[in-house]
Amino acid sequence: MRFLLPGIALLPLLFTACRQPATPPSSTLSAAADIPADFLAFYRQFHADSLFQVQHISWPLPGQTTEETPDGALHRKSTYWERENWRFQRAVDFSTGEYRQQLRAVEGQYVVETISYAAAPNYALERRFMRRTDGAWELVYYADMQER
Repeated sequence: MRFLLPGIALLPLLFTACRQPATPPSSTLSAAADIPADFLAFYRQFHADSLFQVQHISWPLPGQTTEETPDGALHRKSTYWERENWRFQRAVDFSTGEYRQQLRAVEGQYVVETISYAAAPNYALERRFMRRTDGAWELVYYADMQER
C-alpha cells in the first residue's frame, strides 16, 4: 500500500512526459529546393516513428563521437553506433532559432544534414542519408554534437 500512493501520484507526470507535442516542430526541409521530394516524407517519418527509424539505419552505423582524455582534453573518435545502444532521434524545432539546419543533396542519392548551435556554429552534428537500391532512404553515418 505504501508503494501504491507514490505510484498514483506519478501517473500525471508520466502521461505528460510521454505525450507527443500538439504541433510537430518546424523544419526547414520544405525550403530546400534541391532535396528530393521523397526524402522529405522519409525524414518526417524517420523522426516520428522509432521502429521505422531503426529499420532505416545501416547497422552498425559508422560515425564519430567526442571522447575526453585523462588530462581533460576532448578529441574526436571514430565509432560504430549499435542498434542496442541507439537513442531515438527526434525532430529538432528550428523555429526557436537555437539550432540551424543545413541540408545538401549530392547526386540525388545522398543527403547530408548538419545541425549546429546558432550561438556556436562551430559545434554541430552531422547525419548522412543514402537512397538504397530499393529506393528507400537510410541513415548511413552519424557524428554527434561536437566541435567541427
